[in-house]
Amino acid sequence: MKHKKRFIPCRTSEIEEIYYTKEEIKYYPFISSSISDDMIVEIASPLHGRSLIADYNSKNKRYTITKGNGLTYFPWEFVYTGEMEDLNWGYLNKKDAIRDYLGGNFIKKLGILTNEMEAVYALKIETLKNSESNFKIQPIILQYTVSCPYRIADIPFLSKKIINKYTKNWSDLFGYKSKNLHCIAANVLLKNIKIMHEENVLHNAISSQNYTLLLELVDFELARTPATPYESQIDEILFEKLKNREVIQSLEIVNQIAFYFNETIDFVEMNQIMHEYGFQNYLQ
Repeated sequence: MKHKKRFIPCRTSEIEEIYYTKEEIKYYPFISSSISDDMIVEIASPLHGRSLIADYNSKNKRYTITKGNGLTYFPWEFVYTGEMEDLNWGYLNKKDAIRDYLGGNFIKKLGILTNEMEAVYALKIETLKNSESNFKIQPIILQYTVSCPYRIADIPFLSKKIINKYTKNWSDLFGYKSKNLHCIAANVLLKNIKIMHEENVLHNAISSQNYTLLLELVDFELARTPATPYESQIDEILFEKLKNREVIQSLEIVNQIAFYFNETIDFVEMNQIMHEYGFQNYLQ
């Protein structure tokens, strides 16, 4: 069966255990499938290898995203490649899912635009395949909602209509006037970094794959927050040293946005933004 671009067949699984949840939510226990097409589910782009756009709520205009659903670009749902003990492609392990959920909740309380966590739950046991043998795993699903399901990194795979839908109102949404989208983004991203670092938060995965087209910051499974400190004492000591690179990583995203929208970097305005949030030392 042929399917439209960005849509894949899925099947419904069963929920075995719920670890965290909000009240009165709808669950989406989907698994990507090459042999069953109980439903056709959208994926944002080929870059989202284990996430689905499970639903859209027209009342609050938010999308439900599920993470850990299996590979969206491969015949098998989950694949174990052997280079690491727990590296199963398409899979989200329980510890990372819970860390993502709790860390995201903490960061949202800081006033940063991000996702709304809904649940973490386990599905029934599945068969994991590789070239040598089969393994049994239990898929873990992280479920959340966002205003935009597409990431900045998805831009090359999206139509101009979709891109413009989410970027045209950046100035009004964030209360920052500029003719340059990259400067509006810089104001948002560097403000986020300042807030997080002042609250002893390290996102630890700042990239264009972890910001939506509405500049919602997502994906916290690697993040360090007061609610999710690192287990290793050494990592807890060293995380302070990793803060500096998050400024550079944010500026890389700003440069990508300038490239995508054919804008020339406005160094005068960028310098002003850097000074505004106390990052002027990066200009020397």
